Amino acid sequence: MLEELGWLIAFILTFVIVHYQFRYCIPITLWTLKFVEVCVIILIAKFYVVFRVYGEQVDISMLKGFFQHFINITKEGMMKGEL
Repeated sequence: MLEELGWLIAFILTFVIVHYQFRYCIPITLWTLKFVEVCVIILIAKFYVVFRVYGEQVDISMLKGFFQHFINITKEGMMKGEL
């Protein structure tokens, strides 16, 4: 009897948690996906303007230096426990 009551309480609690998950997490997830989509669209538009309109050239050594700097900073942050 007590075990069945415990399972019933666990079912009800899980049901309530899942209800709130679908009620709040789905709109938050959709908003986040919309935000990421807008960021990607703006990034593509900015790349178009910089490289097509302004006529900038892609410098491979600049990209290599950027990625190397980014990797070094990330490693330092992980070693210090900041990330």
